[in-house]
Amino acid sequence: MTTAPPHANPSSRDKSAAGSAPAKSAPSRRDAVLDRLEQSLTEVGRAMLRMGIPPEALAEGEHVDRSGYWAMVRLDEAGGAVRLSDLASSLELDLSTVSRQVRNLVDAGLVDRDADPDDGRAALLTLSTRGRDVLDAVRAARRQVLGQTLCGWTAADRDALVHALGRLADDLHAGTER
Repeated sequence: MTTAPPHANPSSRDKSAAGSAPAKSAPSRRDAVLDRLEQSLTEVGRAMLRMGIPPEALAEGEHVDRSGYWAMVRLDEAGGAVRLSDLASSLELDLSTVSRQVRNLVDAGLVDRDADPDDGRAALLTLSTRGRDVLDAVRAARRQVLGQTLCGWTAADRDALVHALGRLADDLHAGTER
């Protein structure tokens, strides 16, 4: 007598007992769409990461890696001075990791680090003028690639993409915060 595993459903147990292989249910259309969406977003993410930082955005001998770039993006999004601990939290990274990244950005002149007037033990971080220039150059280069990529799309298709991605981002943020 064959015993079905505890997670098997009764219909597959009956078929197994009869000697035939259990029927594998076909994925639903919804599952197939979600699979394609996840794969597509992964590919878009990879492509965006591959864009990197264009060499022409940096001075001779200057280097900013992806993690430094994302730290600069978060500083810009903050719109003002940010404590290191808050930056680490927004990047969802360990404080020591972000501290090393920030040290490299400060040494490169891309981020300013000033004492927190309310807490002498803490520092406040802001993008330097040079950091803003680099960030603006990187964003312009990325927009140029996106513009070239979407040049064959209609304005309505581009608008629909922006709307759908914005909605998806908002819903994903809301879902992960629960």
